[in-house]
Amino acid sequence: MYCSLAGFHSSLARAKFLNGDPIESVRAEFANAARHVMKSFTMAYDEDDPDFQGENADLSCVSEGIAIEGMNWALMSADFKLAAEVANHYRTRPDGYMLSRRSNRYANALALTIQGRQKEALPLLTAQFEDYKKRPPKSAGDKNYYTLILALFGIVTRDGERFSEGLELQLKLYQGYAKGEGSDTDEEFICDHAVALAILGQHNRMRVGVRHATLPRGLLLT
Repeated sequence: MYCSLAGFHSSLARAKFLNGDPIESVRAEFANAARHVMKSFTMAYDEDDPDFQGENADLSCVSEGIAIEGMNWALMSADFKLAAEVANHYRTRPDGYMLSRRSNRYANALALTIQGRQKEALPLLTAQFEDYKKRPPKSAGDKNYYTLILALFGIVTRDGERFSEGLELQLKLYQGYAKGEGSDTDEEFICDHAVALAILGQHNRMRVGVRHATLPRGLLLT
């Protein structure tokens, strides 16, 4: 339920931005989305949560994909304290199950970077690059994570060229979704991954030189 509510709040945030609502109102809805994702994690892992599920927790609701969405929305809210809190609640599932190694590495590296622990994030990103050297990305999923890992690697290493290249490749790849499944929805016009990474880059004093319609400047830091 909380994951579904998070998705509704993120859609409302995009719609508000596209309708020209004040940026404070837009960011408040992204923050609401992030908090609802975090609720799923506290229900699964935090014994102090009144709704703690313990052994009955549905761990599919605390997957890498959901964690990445929550961290993206927290970054898009421009509330870095909230982003760090969401990141702190993410963990690899205790049963060891992963959606994929690439998504697990990215989710963990993103969480560590948000928390300012770049030195711990770097080995995860480097290990994934080594895997890509052995098996170049071919599937849509592999290509997607390649772009995200490249941009995040640029942030972690303060390499502006790789940061920009990763953003550009993500935005280019996103067009397939925007003009396909995301067509005629609020997601057609805003690439959450790119916006979140751009804001994270700005927070780490990096310049966002990439220009694209689905990376609206109005959502970035001023």
